[in-house]
Amino acid sequence: MNTGAVRSLGRGLDVLLAVAAGGGPATSTEIAERLGRNRVQVSRTLHSLETASVLTRDPETLAYALSWQLYSQASRAVGARLLTEGPPILRAAVEATGASAFLAEVRGDGSVAFLEDVPSGLSWVGRSYPLYCDDAGQALLWDCSREELEIVFADTEFIAYGPAAPTGVAEFEARLIAARERGYAVVDGESEPGVFAVAAPVRDFSGEVVCALHTEGPSARLAPLADRHGAAIRDLADRLSALLGRPRP
Repeated sequence: MNTGAVRSLGRGLDVLLAVAAGGGPATSTEIAERLGRNRVQVSRTLHSLETASVLTRDPETLAYALSWQLYSQASRAVGARLLTEGPPILRAAVEATGASAFLAEVRGDGSVAFLEDVPSGLSWVGRSYPLYCDDAGQALLWDCSREELEIVFADTEFIAYGPAAPTGVAEFEARLIAARERGYAVVDGESEPGVFAVAAPVRDFSGEVVCALHTEGPSARLAPLADRHGAAIRDLADRLSALLGRPRP
């Protein structure tokens, strides 16, 4: 491939990532401003990507967005990448905290682990637990507004599986806000008595939370190390996000 083609491909990828990272449709002017590039050049690249069915353009707002075909293919690629890149991240989490480590996702109204590194050998993969008190729940709902939380928990009965389980949406939201401020969630005695966890969201190329990285172990041993372990899990979650193509903030 010649130098000109490489540069052209690089420009196309830059524009595509700028659209994906924006969190919603954007005009050519907005995308050019994000990239600090000439609008005419960006418009030409956007047109080429639209012609290739990589992007779609709203005829009224003239805003560009990822096509559903591309998003579907990219989502499958993210899932495959998680299965490849997840195990080394989980191993690093175990080494950093001495606790079991998991990658969990939302399924229905619950959180389900799909990858794990459990020194004890007791598997939790495939088991569902309520989002409001699960170790990964806050991290999985990291970006949700109060209105969205009300929808998520509209039919939820807040059963106290652990002594510190939240009693309703307001209490869950308060804990979620605190988690965002510190950069990771701390869950102590919520899923069951004496169980402690730290968790952080993992994002894909579009900036969406696709899963959560979290640990689990006895409160007596792990709670005093919450700050150290939380920072480690946050950093590892960010590393995994970067491997999934999340643009740097």
